[in-house]
Amino acid sequence: MGERITFWYGCNVLRHGDIIHSCLDILRLLGIDARAAGGPDYCCGTGKDANQTAADGMARRTVTKFNALQRDRVVAWCPSCHAHMIEFMGQAYQPGFSLTYLVDVLHERRAALSALLKHPVSMRVLVHKHVGFNDKVEVNARVPELLRLIPGLEVIDDAYAAPGYMCSLLTAVPGSMEDMVRETVQRVAAHRADAVVTIFHQCYRELCGLEAHAQIQAFNYIHLLARSIGLEYVDEYKQWKKAGPNAAALIGEKRLAQVGVQFFERAILPELMKRPPGLDPQSPERGK
Repeated sequence: MGERITFWYGCNVLRHGDIIHSCLDILRLLGIDARAAGGPDYCCGTGKDANQTAADGMARRTVTKFNALQRDRVVAWCPSCHAHMIEFMGQAYQPGFSLTYLVDVLHERRAALSALLKHPVSMRVLVHKHVGFNDKVEVNARVPELLRLIPGLEVIDDAYAAPGYMCSLLTAVPGSMEDMVRETVQRVAAHRADAVVTIFHQCYRELCGLEAHAQIQAFNYIHLLARSIGLEYVDEYKQWKKAGPNAAALIGEKRLAQVGVQFFERAILPELMKRPPGLDPQSPERGK
């Protein structure tokens, strides 16, 4: 194997195991020795910004653990983790590694990546972009460039970019999520797109409900790269989202028992049932 990296997938993407596994497979197919790290043990602490004592402890622990791995680079998946390492964690504790973002690694190796993309994906897609994060990584330009390597895939040129750097930040501003969803749906219709493709997993989580509630396909860009390579991980989250009230049957009794049925019904099922805000109430739902 070549370069030794730590693939830092973060915490929030844990609902999307297919994305994590696909990223690791792609990195390894590109000749990279990729070791995964994420979850609470490697949390960036963004959610603890209001408690500086807790945030400091998490920063110290995570940087120390990455240093102990003695790998060439830490490659972040989550934009929040990437930004927090640059602006906070790495300022307080000396990192013994370089930091980069997954899109940059794929872009660096785009010639080798192109050789892996053998299966056509016949689809016309609109990339869901945000204004933010591009001061750190040029994701709005580089993700479409990577997608255009996929045979059969047509990426629409469209200038719209939502505020913030991913959809989670819109929830704090009344009406902004509704505006973003309406604008996205209108542009899908205007361009006659087959699907919306997100850059970040959190945006994907917000928009994959369009399949169930507006008959608009939604993917993360990693899903389409993986499909063209021939990786076959099941997008369970989308299946659960489309199943709605019947999601428990797909998840199964064993996994429900592990998280707790009450927790599932209180915290997870409402998320799976949620309709993307801003949709026309008369939008036809799949299967109805």
